[in-house]
Amino acid sequence: MITNTLIMMALAFTHQGDDKAIMAKFPDKEVKLLVQQSMEYWRIPGVAIAIVHQGETVFESGFGVVEIAKQKPVATNTLFPIASCTKAFTSALAASLVAKKKLDWDDKVQKHLPWFKLSEPLASEDCRLRDLFSHRTGLSGNDLLWYRSGFAPEENVRKAAFLPLEKPFRSAYQYQSIMYSAGGLVCEKAGKEGWEKLLRREILDPLGMKDTVALPPNENLARGHFIGKFGFPEVKEPYVSAFPDPAGSVYSSAHDLANWLKFQVDPANQKYAKMDLAPQLLETQKPQVVNPLDAMNKLLHPFTVQMSYGLGWVIQDYRGIKLVSHGGAIDGFRTHIAMIPDAKFGLVILSNLEHTRMNLALSNSLIDLLFNFPRVEWDKTYAFILTEGSQKSKIANDNNLIELLKKYPGSMNLPDVLGEYQNPAYGKIVLKMQGKKVRLVVGNHFVDLDHLGSSILLAQDFVFDNPILIFSRDSSSKITSFKISGRLNAEFLKLP
Repeated sequence: MITNTLIMMALAFTHQGDDKAIMAKFPDKEVKLLVQQSMEYWRIPGVAIAIVHQGETVFESGFGVVEIAKQKPVATNTLFPIASCTKAFTSALAASLVAKKKLDWDDKVQKHLPWFKLSEPLASEDCRLRDLFSHRTGLSGNDLLWYRSGFAPEENVRKAAFLPLEKPFRSAYQYQSIMYSAGGLVCEKAGKEGWEKLLRREILDPLGMKDTVALPPNENLARGHFIGKFGFPEVKEPYVSAFPDPAGSVYSSAHDLANWLKFQVDPANQKYAKMDLAPQLLETQKPQVVNPLDAMNKLLHPFTVQMSYGLGWVIQDYRGIKLVSHGGAIDGFRTHIAMIPDAKFGLVILSNLEHTRMNLALSNSLIDLLFNFPRVEWDKTYAFILTEGSQKSKIANDNNLIELLKKYPGSMNLPDVLGEYQNPAYGKIVLKMQGKKVRLVVGNHFVDLDHLGSSILLAQDFVFDNPILIFSRDSSSKITSFKISGRLNAEFLKLP
């Protein structure tokens, strides 16, 4: 329900030495207009939003529909998958266990999970809980190890031991979900109970988040969408996990997440005294590793000078103030949470359309409005960045392919590549004929590949991130293996 009362917000905080009153009253109409404009621009079927300040929910509303063509309105208690925004719940759970001295942020992972390994001995032995939660283990994404794998988190973590580290241990930030699953398993061992039950007892129940769950709910759930070939939203099959996953399986609502925001921006408030974890929760919002402002980050964050990652949160400056945020994306959905802790301010945007930048654009627009910053047409800005980035990526991919075709000349008979291949982490995969193309089958995923000659197969595909397969032969010209780029980024040996 939308807050109808005009709330006097004595929101004064220090900015470059000056006390600055941000809002005299909450601009309800302007907020609604920004939301509606952004939804229309990006063709979002449904959105739910909550904004909090100084311990109060100052705005809470649903917009649009739960599912296109069914006209059921989004409500503030409609549930959305929050995907990677789950990570901050897992780090908050760890903070609770640290506060109770059942854990320490710098505990070695093997203290709690003796079987835990990475592909390098030093990383295996010295990896700490803090490393798991700050994405600095040296392991890159490898999303297809968990995405629709059908395996429980522990099995995915065990398989990660066979993945080569892309960067030296603890040397760089590389976003990595499987290590958050490992962090959740550490919490289970320390708390002597499953992650889902611990999360309910330590975080969700104390915050009154009664509708929030760790597995897909049976009712009151928004449907995800994608933009179809005719340019309109279409319903997308949901991502369903059979197991609670500390890296990304929480479902929540704008109403429940308002309680989460109030806690995050003011954990020392007396009403959270029984939880008694303010110092440790604030640790999750402190920089742990540099998140480099590469070319894309500079475009997306033009008012940011420094960006880092904490323990489940991105920390950056935005127009001279500290901003703490995180996004989440899964099939058909996007989530964005942004907080300005110094002002005890937070917002959440839940939407049921994938592959847009609406959430970040709207978050920036709302902050600019509420904090009296100069306005930017963020929707148009991000749409331009996406289009330009897509064009540059295509040019880079085309140039890379040209170089590869030069490097690997010759020809290849497609029947020669067919069969089973194996990788220690991913297990067996299959290459088989599907019509006139070779189909790559990995677990529950498949993609049909094009052959441009040479020893290369490739595809334009989002799930696999435009994979290119380069085949190797032995001295008798028999296919022995292939290396694949994209999300798999691994080598597969051909089985006899």
